[in-house]
This record gives sequence, C-alpha cells and structure tokens, in this order.
Amino acid sequence: MIATLSSRGQIVIPQPVRDRCRLGAGDHFAVDDDPDRQTVTLRKVQAPGRWFEVYMQCPHAFELPPREKQFYRSKHGLAG
Repeated sequence: MIATLSSRGQIVIPQPVRDRCRLGAGDHFAVDDDPDRQTVTLRKVQAPGRWFEVYMQCPHAFELPPREKQFYRSKHGLAG
C-alpha cells in the first residue's frame, strides 16, 4: 500500500491497516524515525492519563518535598 504526505504534513493510514491494528480517531502514537534508512515508525501508546486520578488511587501515602520559594524579576523592571 502507498500513502501520500499532504502539504500539511498529514498521512492517511489506509482503512485495512487501521482495522487490522485497531486504530481509531484520537489514538496516540510514538514516532520513531531513521533518516539513514528513510523509515518512520508509528507505535500506538496509551493516552496520557490524568495525573490526579492516578495520584488518588496510589495505595501508599507519600510526602511531597516542600516547595522552595522562588523570586522572580519583573520583565519591565517595575517591581521592587
């Protein structure tokens, strides 16, 4: 099968490939490239989770280190 790169940098994965690999809209992929061999590999990965839900399901309590106060300088030099 041949796919074509659009002017916007998009490639349509042919329907038979999407069906065989169970790919759907909104799936996330890791992209690996090998310029020497002129290959691009897509690897389906889990969607980024919601960190707070993961945190709340953590079976062990843990302490977060105290936050250090940071001092910022104003971009315009107006702050004292």
